[in-house]
Formats: sequence, structure tokens, C-alpha cells
Amino acid sequence: MALITLDRSISSRSFSSPLSSNLRAFIVIVQITILLTCLPLASGFFGEWGPDLEGPWCAKRPLDSQCCDGRDDYCGVPILGTECYCDIFCNETAYDCCPDYWQHCHGHFRPTTTPRPTTLPTPRPVREPCIKDGVRYGPGEKTSENCNDCTCELIDPVSGRYDWRCSNDPCLLRPELIQAVNDGDFTWKASNYSKLWGLTLDEGVRYRLGTFLLEADVLRMTPISVIDDVLPESFDARQKWPNLLSPVRDQGNCASSWAHSTTAVAEDRLRIETAGVMTDSLSVQHLLSCDRGEQMGCEGGRLDRAWWFMRKFGVVTEECYPYTSGLTDSAGQCLVSPKQKSGACPSGIMYKRKRYKATPPYRIRPVEREIMKEIMDNGPVQATLLVREDFFMYRRGIYSYSDLTSRRGDPETYLKSGFHSVRIIGWGAERTERGDIIKYWLCANSWGPEWGESGYFRILRGSDESRIERYVVGVWGKVSGDDVLRLLLKESRRRRLRTRRSRRQLRHIRTRGSRRRDRRRRMRALKEAFLATRPNDSRGHRQSSTSSRRRRERGHGSKKHKKNKNKKTQHRNQQNFYPSQPMVM
Repeated sequence: MALITLDRSISSRSFSSPLSSNLRAFIVIVQITILLTCLPLASGFFGEWGPDLEGPWCAKRPLDSQCCDGRDDYCGVPILGTECYCDIFCNETAYDCCPDYWQHCHGHFRPTTTPRPTTLPTPRPVREPCIKDGVRYGPGEKTSENCNDCTCELIDPVSGRYDWRCSNDPCLLRPELIQAVNDGDFTWKASNYSKLWGLTLDEGVRYRLGTFLLEADVLRMTPISVIDDVLPESFDARQKWPNLLSPVRDQGNCASSWAHSTTAVAEDRLRIETAGVMTDSLSVQHLLSCDRGEQMGCEGGRLDRAWWFMRKFGVVTEECYPYTSGLTDSAGQCLVSPKQKSGACPSGIMYKRKRYKATPPYRIRPVEREIMKEIMDNGPVQATLLVREDFFMYRRGIYSYSDLTSRRGDPETYLKSGFHSVRIIGWGAERTERGDIIKYWLCANSWGPEWGESGYFRILRGSDESRIERYVVGVWGKVSGDDVLRLLLKESRRRRLRTRRSRRQLRHIRTRGSRRRDRRRRMRALKEAFLATRPNDSRGHRQSSTSSRRRRERGHGSKKHKKNKNKKTQHRNQQNFYPSQPMVM
């Protein structure tokens, strides 16, 4: 440093004197030559650099290797035609350290008059980057840990320590909960799913379910009565009607279980009623995109409104209007209007004037045997399920709510639930090693064949587990635009009425007219009983109910009345008469 200071003083004095320009240029050339000659010889005196060359040198190196331990010949920085070092070995030799080595790596200045120290000072902690799975991340870089986003940030400015700062949202799939289910005494096992990994619990409830709670008037729907019968211990609709049931579909991150279960049940019933003549798959996208009456598309919908749309307008085939909302997460615009008669389908094929519809749904009483009888006779039914946080992790077995979140004392944010609609296609029973019998329902979900038992799941039967037995409905299929299928459906119902129902069983299914006649008959009987108990009138005799009955009989026996009655009977015999309530087989 003395050499550079002397050189700089000579240079300043030379330029201040009034010399000629040629002499001035000669002096500059001589100074540069002397400096270039002496610099390599002064490499051993780097410890005497002045404040003007203190840096940054070591501080310019990458964050993960600014100061090195031991001897590292590559831990250096170019400086004025040579190289200085930033490792501890340079401190031991005391002649090739960078000017800012002691300040940057040890936090203090090395006095120029102090001889080489024999005891090394304690090194300052090196600012390490954030590391995850063996990968180094710099400040500000981001990564994810399950459903939470993490950012590499400076945690301690004094020590220069960096670490991850992550969000703290409850995740849909939690490894600790999966492990607790598999290690616990439960009748089912849990697993991880790549399609659900990375979603928060709130996102899973919002995008993977999609059935709104039914309104009070819908829940008060009077259920039909099903005649009890001898039922087997187990039943699977896929075995009784092979190749007729709708396959398991994947709704994706679109809350459309209300549309998937509705079209699947209608499709199953149509195929069963036509004995396999109808083979088309019904379009979920048509119902999802075009049913906008009090429906929210990919944000959820109501089952009663979905069945109303099926009865009023119907849907086209999956080939005509394929399902795309699972990829777009949006219901999209309706591309098939209710009055469309020609043109092209959204898929590009020619549009056919054929709509698959359904009758108004009928509710089955929340009684285990009646639900079983309905499935065995008529096919799968639609059920509403209360999904809680552990159901998403189901892999196999007979599901029942574990309630592990409450047992572990987790916050209330980990206790979210929502309603989901599925198909019940059968039932069964499983015997445990201890000899216990566990009854279950066999259900079809809409989360793809990779979830659960190839897309299906079993759930505890007979105890209204997760409210699955509380609201169960069935329908009959209808079709417009295809006379063959329409006549086939009529013949199928006529055959059921003729062969599978006795007179005693048909008494449980009455038309609206028969109910009105029963009501009039009861009112007439009450009136007659009231008239029979009245006291005598002012003329001294009691008005008899028998006389009024005779007057009514004379009125009913008139020619005009008989003529009108014969016309009504004749008109009724000419038309195909069916009960307004759906028939249960």
C-alpha cells in the first residue's frame, strides 16, 4: 500500500507543475511501467492494503460459498492482476487473504501493526441458503409443501440465517391423519392420492363435492311404501344387470356431483327398463351447463332442480355433448338449447332430436330393508352423503367417520364438511376376525376409478352413517324423439303392473282421483253420523239421514248422470292409464 500511496503523491505533484505536455506524458508512462512491474512483487503484502481496497471481495462471492472452511484453492477472487483468498487457510498463512476477509468472515478489522495471530478468531456463521430435498434455494425463491406455499426469507438479520416461511392452511390430505387411520382400530384404510395432493381442505370441500342441502319442503316429501320381501345377505346390481350400469366418472375440480349422480341414476334406470336396448351414456355437461335455475354449475347444485330439468327438458348423449368441466373448472355456456331441432352437436356430430328424460323422483323411506328392496327390484338409487375431512383419504374397507381430528385436538379449521351425492348399487356384510358382522352399502362415487375401490366405496349400513340413508330417491326413465324406446318403456311398465303386482299390493299406489273419492267418502260418513245425532226439528220429528241418502241416490240414478258416467268410463278405458306415483317393484 505504501508503493501505491507514493505513486499517487508523485503523480499529483507532477501534474501540478507547469511542465510541457510531452514531459507530462513521459512521466505518466514511467509511472504505469513501475506500477505494473512492482504489483506481482507486492502480492505477499496484501495484509497491508489500505481502506480504499478493502472490498467488497469476499462479499462478492456466491452466497453459499463466500467464506470457506479449511484450505480451498478455489475459494478466491481476482484482484489487481492476481488472486486473493477467502478461506481459513489464508488466515493461517497471513499473506494471501482478500482485504475484506477479516471484516466479512470474522466481523472485525485486522490491525496492520499486529503480527500474524497464532490463535484464529471464531468464524462468523456463513449465510446458508434454504435447502429442501437436497435442492438449494436462494432468497425469495418459492416452493410448496403439500397445500402450503413456502418462501425462502431472511429469518435472523444479525446472523444472516435464511429459512422457509410457509402458510399454515389445513390440507385435504394429511400424512399424519393417514398414518393414524391405518394404525388405528378402524374398519377401513386410508391412502394418499396424487390428484388430491396439494389441495387445501377448503378447496376439497368447495370443488370435489357440490350438492346443496335440500330445502325443508323437499325433505318433507312423503316417501312411498315398499312391500317387504325376503332379501339376500349381499347384492350387487352390476351382477344382476351386467354391462348395463353407468361406469364411474371423474368430476375433476368441479363441484358437480349433483349432475353426475342424477344422470348416472337416470341412465341406469333407462338401461334396465329397456333390457339393454338403450346403450347411450347421458350427458353430464348438458345438465351442468344448461340447468341454470337456482343452480351454481361447478359451484354446486340442488338435486330437486336437477330432476325437474330432467323431467322438463331432458339431456342428450355424452357423445353429442361431452364433459369438459373437469378440465376447465367451469360450467361454461349452454351449447344445446331446449328447442334445438337440427344442426351440429358441441362435439361436431349431427344433432338428433332425441332427449332422455325422467319422471318426477320418488323418495324411499329411510328404512334399511326398503332401500334394499328398491335397489334389488328397480336398480341403483341416488343418496345424499355428508362428507367430512377423512373421507377424501378412503382407500378400502367399510367406511365410518373416524373423528380423529377432534381426538387429536386440532383447531376447528380442520373440521370442514359438505354434502355429496352418490349412487347406491348394492349391499353386503363382512365378518371380522372377532366374529362381528359389519353391514355395508356398496356405493359408486364420481372421483374417478383411481379413488377408493376402483371408484366405489363401502359405508356402514343400518345406522345412517354420514346421513346416507336420510334422503334416497329413485326415478323412472322417459325418452322423446325415439318411438321405439318410448313404446318399449311403456310395455315394460305395463308388464310390471300386470305380473309383479297383486291387487293387495296395488292398493298402496293410488291415483289422485282415488284419493279424492276416499276423501269424499269419509266426509259423507262424518256428515251422516252428525245428522243422526241431531235433535228433532220444530215440526216434531228428526230429520233422518236415510231420507237424504235416498234423495242423493235418486239424483245419482237419473238418466243424465248415468250418461255422463258412461262417457267418463269409456274415455278412461280408451287411454293408457297409469298411476301418477312411480311404481316400485
